[in-house]
Amino acid sequence: MRLVLSVLALALLAACADAPPDDGQIEPRLPISDEVVTPAPEAEDEATPAQTAGDETSTPDYVVTGNNPVISDTQDFAAVTERISIEEDKKILAAQREEFRVIAPTALPGRGGNTVNVAEFALKTSNKVGEKLYSRFNPIGGALTRTACKRYRLPDDAQEAFLKAGGPERDPKNLDPDGDGFACDWSPETYRKLVRN
Repeated sequence: MRLVLSVLALALLAACADAPPDDGQIEPRLPISDEVVTPAPEAEDEATPAQTAGDETSTPDYVVTGNNPVISDTQDFAAVTERISIEEDKKILAAQREEFRVIAPTALPGRGGNTVNVAEFALKTSNKVGEKLYSRFNPIGGALTRTACKRYRLPDDAQEAFLKAGGPERDPKNLDPDGDGFACDWSPETYRKLVRN
């Protein structure tokens, strides 16, 4: 009965919700024009009181001009040549080339002695997920493993902790109950595919 009432309540809420907008409901954009529209000075003087009262409630139609200072025009050759000549541009380019320095490559920094690399471990192994290679004694198995795996945000973090604790040969943190050498939901396939491609 609760299920039926819950489904009916959800159906009523879904029926009351507005439909998401589609392409036809998007507000039209303002027309773009290259000319700047300014009201004529004499047009303001000729307005009657009735017209000005009506204008207070209505909104005017605005025209967006093409000279928007927010939009970059650096790809427009005519606009750029108005601001800077070709000779000045050559001088700027030459100055930038003089400042350009090529840095010689150096050796990559080494890893610390107590860090493990899950990618390196994945490439050294060839067994599949679930293929038992190591003996594990875990009488209540899955419950302890699920609890232990919840401590880690990512499967890579769980695998790293597993390897630091002596894995894959030992499993003191109960992260690998099936004995495949892979902790929690971690799979080496992600790293193996990178090498194949």
